[in-house]
Amino acid sequence: MAKLDHPIPKPPPMPDEAECCHRGCEPCIFDYYDKAMERWEARVRALGHDPEELKRRTP
Repeated sequence: MAKLDHPIPKPPPMPDEAECCHRGCEPCIFDYYDKAMERWEARVRALGHDPEELKRRTP
């Protein structure tokens, strides 16, 4: 896949455990995070990069 001249977006920040109320909400804040990660991974792939590699390099 050809790499494009676009900046690589940063992954969404993971919610802190304290942000979850632990009452079984549907959707939970972590569900929103999972969906945001899916969108981020798709965007990174569309830009010609490997999201798994970028996650390994992100502190």
